[in-house]
Amino acid sequence: MFDEDNTIKPIDSCGCGDTGYLTLRTIPIDLAHGVGYIENVPVYHCRSASCQEFSFPSVVSRRLDTIAEEMEETQNTHASYSWEDNGALNHGTQPEVPSSLSQSNTSIPLQAFTLQFVNREYEDAKVVQIVPGEAVFLQSKLEETEYYQLRYEEDPHGEGTWFSLQKFYYDKAYFSYEDFLTWSEDGHLKELGRIPLNEVEDTLLDEFGEEVS
Repeated sequence: MFDEDNTIKPIDSCGCGDTGYLTLRTIPIDLAHGVGYIENVPVYHCRSASCQEFSFPSVVSRRLDTIAEEMEETQNTHASYSWEDNGALNHGTQPEVPSSLSQSNTSIPLQAFTLQFVNREYEDAKVVQIVPGEAVFLQSKLEETEYYQLRYEEDPHGEGTWFSLQKFYYDKAYFSYEDFLTWSEDGHLKELGRIPLNEVEDTLLDEFGEEVS
């Protein structure tokens, strides 16, 4: 069970008041030495092309304060969002997975790993929903009712970090995580296999093809 203060919900409110969906953005930030920019920041946005508003998960807001302090100390104006100190000032990189992930099942490293898949798209599937620290949902491009869930599985023996890849068919027009939880209580999910952390990326490439930029 994750500490609620350190978790990010997949859906919350956009800054405009409408429903906000988790995505990544580059945001401006006021620094003592001028305006800076932080890339790959998790935010909630309503997906409207005309909306310039967004909101931050509370754990992200706290982390941004720390990154801003690091930027002021180094007089840097560009950074990439990360969960660990000294990892933010690598300009142009994706959020890194802390090396402790293979030994630790704490919420922040798991969230860092799952958040890497925001907006990820492959030749045959695209990511449609992320539950940070818990699951990544993909929808097939070949069959719109075909979905896959990459879900973190806690190992009672503490032997590494594992994920379960599951396949299911969901015929509702819009995929809602809340509806999915109720729907999945009746079964419907077929497990394709369990995957150790260090094989997740290769498994997804084998299953869905190369990434589409």
